Amino acid sequence: MNKRISWFVIAVLAQTLILAAVPARKIYTRQTGRTVVLKCAPVDPYNIMSGYYVILSYEISRPQISKDWHKWRRSQTVWVVLQKGDNEVWDAVSVHDSRPTRTPDSAVVIKGRKGHRTIIYGIESYFIPEDARHEINQDLRKNFDKARVEVKVDSFGHAALIKLMIEDRVYEY
Repeated sequence: MNKRISWFVIAVLAQTLILAAVPARKIYTRQTGRTVVLKCAPVDPYNIMSGYYVILSYEISRPQISKDWHKWRRSQTVWVVLQKGDNEVWDAVSVHDSRPTRTPDSAVVIKGRKGHRTIIYGIESYFIPEDARHEINQDLRKNFDKARVEVKVDSFGHAALIKLMIEDRVYEY
């Protein structure tokens, strides 16, 4: 009987660890990452399973493409070096197929995947709370050119979306 209980406890612990590992990277990034503000352009879709969300397209998703861009395969990991530009917004300054070993202390390196003509960072979806859906949608429609997001980027290059900002209004994620 003790053996069965031990195996049951091990199975429950293993499942708990697996479930905890799923959000662990985002939690780690949110806690330890460096804050970066990115300019974005929103699009409003609706997913019946997930509810309302905004697909965000970033200026850093279409940086000046590296001359080797066409040689890299789709879904390949790419590394983008960001530096703070005008209005506290960060800009992409270079794209690499391997993590750069030397960057200025003022720079942040973010990890992404090569798409057809863009880079995907995993921070492209912002889920809208049902009670704020109408307000956020109207705000985005009227001020789409002023939309920015605050993102945390950890030392491994992983990014986590923190908040959506439209002018002086802030929508926490």
